[in-house]
Formats: sequence, C-alpha cells, structure tokens
Amino acid sequence: MKNKQIILVKKPEGMIDESHFAAVFTDVPAPKDGEVLVKNRYVSIDPYLRLLTEEPATFSRGVQVGSRMESWSVGEVLESKSDAFKPGQFVVGYLGWQEYGLAEARDLRRIDPSLAPLPAFLGVLGMPGITAYFGIFRYGKPQAGQTVLISAASGTVGMTAGQLAKMHSCRVIGIAETEEKCHYLVEELHFDRAINLSQRSLIEGLKEDAPEGIDLYYDNVGGETLDNALLFLRKNSRVVICGMISQYNVKTPYALKNFDRLHSARATLKGFIVADLMSQWPEAISKLERWVKEKKLKHKENIFHGLENAPKALHSIFTAAPIGKTVVEV
Repeated sequence: MKNKQIILVKKPEGMIDESHFAAVFTDVPAPKDGEVLVKNRYVSIDPYLRLLTEEPATFSRGVQVGSRMESWSVGEVLESKSDAFKPGQFVVGYLGWQEYGLAEARDLRRIDPSLAPLPAFLGVLGMPGITAYFGIFRYGKPQAGQTVLISAASGTVGMTAGQLAKMHSCRVIGIAETEEKCHYLVEELHFDRAINLSQRSLIEGLKEDAPEGIDLYYDNVGGETLDNALLFLRKNSRVVICGMISQYNVKTPYALKNFDRLHSARATLKGFIVADLMSQWPEAISKLERWVKEKKLKHKENIFHGLENAPKALHSIFTAAPIGKTVVEV
C-alpha cells in the first residue's frame, strides 16, 4: 500500500493557497513495539496551521519545505503493537495531512464514535473546543450578568466559547461577517446579540448592543477588531487573546492604537496557546463530552472531500470561512 501525503513545497508570503502544497506518495509505515498504525478518516483544518509555515515558526513544531503538513486527525486503528489499542478502535492524534499515520500509543486518545460524529472530535470535542474551555474559564473568568464579546464567533472556538459563557449566565455578543452567521449565532446558539460587520462597524454595533461596555473580550481575530474592542472595556475587564486570524497572512501587522485602554480600564490581557495546557486536557474533554451528550453544546462541521483538497480547505477559512468546524474527509 502507498500512503498519500500533502507536503509544503514553498513558504507562503501573504495568503496561503493550493500553490504552496503538493501530493506525494510514500510507503505505509509498519508499527514497532509501542506504536499504532492509524487510517485517517478526517484531518483538521485550523487557522494556526498557517503559523506552522512561518520562518521561524510561531510554534516549536513548524513545517519545513518538503515536509508533510501537520494537523490533528481522527482515524481508525489498523494495526497495533501496544496493549492500549486494538484494530477497529477510533482515535484522535496529531498525525498530519496523510492517509496513514504512525504514532506512539501514548500520543493517541481513544474516542467513542457513538457520542458524536467523528468530525466533532476535531472540533467541539477536540483542540478547538478545549481551547474555548480554557480560554473562557481559566483566563476569561466569566461571572453571571457580565457582557462577553467574541470575535470570529461563528467558528468552532468562538461558538463554543460563547455557549460556555451563556451556560454561566453571561450576556454574549458575537462578531461575524454575514447575516447567515449572525442569524445562526442568535437563533441556533442563543447569543444575545450578533454584530454583522458587513452591515455596521464594530464601534457602531457595540454602541448599540453594549452601551455600558464589555467585561470580557475573547479575541480570535486581532488587528482592527481587537483595537476597536479595547475602546469598550469596562473597569476590571479581561481580554483573552486566543488567535489573530486577521494577521496570519499579512506582511505588515496591524499596530494597535487603543492599547492605553487596558490601563485606564484596569484590564488584564492574556494570550495563551492551548498546547501549553495539554496535561490538563482531560479535565476539559470530560466536561465538553458531558455537555455535548446532554445537548447543552451545539456544534456544526463543514466537510471537504478528498485529502488533495486540504490546501483548498485551509485557504477557505481565511477567505470565506463557513459556519463551524472545517475538516477534510480523507
């Protein structure tokens, strides 16, 4: 058997697209003692993947030209040289854009496909959901009655963070770019308000929807959106920097003008990378799985078909991001 992989063929300068990748075929690896061979069913498409291609990489495990693109994936165990896994079981691992992945047993997490569709384990029950959990509870510290603002609210991290804040009796305002996304946030996820940036500016929206200001800003976007949100910080508010998707494909980063609002509002600003908390992921996974089972957390997935379309899927989340989590069916 041959293993289809998607590799990086050149470093992007600006917007990443299909031209930066190519498909190659390698031999399917054989597991050694303690290893597990997995047939990937879905690979994850996330904004941070763009950062893996930077030089130097934002994350310690960057992707070099000629190397397979990294990502989380969910798949089925084909062969196991570990007592921890058996063929036929389903697992999540950091196996990358390829058909077959080899991993140490300790680096895989067994999942229960009866709990949710497999793609959900790359979204609300995977790294994005875990990111939302720790961003909201560890660093955002929401309190009942407070106003929470979330950018890129129709993505998996944003929609999960917003639902978690609503579960804790907060008033939640989401930021999105289309009427369809805003309708989904309010009607399906029960956000209190949604600001459609194609119809009004964030400043106009917050003057109408949060005239008394915001207590927590969960930022997935950065740039001008972050800058304008700072103007509405209330006293002792919190800003959680989860991501800066608006800045990942630009050569000249946006320079904040309203940074002084953190001082006058006595606010705190905390950036975090969820991989730093990996030893604590079981706490988040346990609660997220329970809330999904109890139908307290809604989720939505968008599926591209064919591993060769992974580069197209990555490009799409920066140009026409659909609602929910984007994955590629291998």
